[in-house]
Amino acid sequence: MSGDNRHIGSEWRIAGLLQWPYRFLGPLPGLKEMNIVCWGLFVGWLVTRFFFPLWLQFRHMPGSIHILPDDFIYFYGIGHIAYRYPLTRLYDFSLQLKVFNEIFHSQDSTYGPSPYPPFVALFFSMFARVPFILAFFLWAVVSLTLYLVGIGVVLREVFPRERLKVSLSFCFALAFSPFLRNTLLNGQIATVAVCSVGLAISEERHSRPFVSGLALSILAYKPTLLLLLIPMLLLTRRFRTFCGFITGVSILGLTATSFAGVQIWTAYAQFLGAFGRIAGLNGQSSLLLWQYIDLRAFILSACGAGGMPERIVFITVLSMIAAWIAVLLWKSVAIGRTGQYLAWAVTLTWTLLLNVYVPVYDSILLSLAAILTLGALRDLKWSAAAGWVIALLAFICVASWETDAIVVNHGGQILSLLLAVFGVIQIYLLQRAICHDMAHAAPSCVTE
Repeated sequence: MSGDNRHIGSEWRIAGLLQWPYRFLGPLPGLKEMNIVCWGLFVGWLVTRFFFPLWLQFRHMPGSIHILPDDFIYFYGIGHIAYRYPLTRLYDFSLQLKVFNEIFHSQDSTYGPSPYPPFVALFFSMFARVPFILAFFLWAVVSLTLYLVGIGVVLREVFPRERLKVSLSFCFALAFSPFLRNTLLNGQIATVAVCSVGLAISEERHSRPFVSGLALSILAYKPTLLLLLIPMLLLTRRFRTFCGFITGVSILGLTATSFAGVQIWTAYAQFLGAFGRIAGLNGQSSLLLWQYIDLRAFILSACGAGGMPERIVFITVLSMIAAWIAVLLWKSVAIGRTGQYLAWAVTLTWTLLLNVYVPVYDSILLSLAAILTLGALRDLKWSAAAGWVIALLAFICVASWETDAIVVNHGGQILSLLLAVFGVIQIYLLQRAICHDMAHAAPSCVTE
């Protein structure tokens, strides 16, 4: 086995605790063999679990296949309102219900409100010009492209000219259930966030901070995703990126205002307030909380709303974590590229956890956080830590397909716990990276 493969092998051991059985299986597989196995398993799963059953159903019952991406009904619906009605009526909930039911009338459930800003409706008004199924397939192509672009530009920066690692990263990103099942097949738009953040990171690496901020401003489509990202920009002194972000948001806002007038924002704010009551920001929720991965939703779904003492303890713990992250982000500026990678990675992971409304599909941002974390560990040459992280990420990918069954049996979203473990590991790695870089000034820190 070549020296490169021996180094690769060390990354894929779990800190020496699980040694490869050389006596029985021979040399440790390299990345080429791992690519063949992983891609083979993924393609085999798609064929046996999706394409083959679909083909059998179509062959024996050709009229029985109904494609219904539930979430895309909302986006196609608000696009239909923007295309057919005055945009000022976008946040008329009775009109939303009427349009959604015209697209598909469900006997088993009712539609909720669609709280997206007006520029999202303007974008999807282009899709509303064609029939629903055709619009869905067009969006699926766009969505897949956005996902691959967002991940690809980050991989190009973190693992340049390392094709086997890039290939494996794409394999696991595509096989992640929140992407394939909850986003692509359901018609969600979380891939917009992946592309936005991916381009922002790539532009930053090319020393174009203002353009990075412009790319990041696309996340204004879902303000909750900015809850930690904006403080991160300020704490890490990315001021030109912040200016680019403000400029981009202003352009989006002015575009919507030019179509609907200033009053659209008053209607939007009132609509968000009503949606917040539905989402349960006061501790009670009418949503299916197991479909959300933020820690607040996990605690509510697993333990109930609880009393005031429990809430105080929960808020205190989360506040301490947020404060710890803030201190590390402030210090991360001093450790160069590694600090940049880990600052983005920690922020992305904890954005999913320290939040108030994060559905499962938004967890596809984990793909970027994982790539950046592994890139930082590669730069630091911490192979043992990389082994642990790779093992955890592989487990998260596999477990993501069994979350529904686990929720039914145990009443809590297992992805929340797994992401919390990954997030704590990232915080610890950032802490050690800072200490490692500043060991001469802080000899009490533990270094690698």
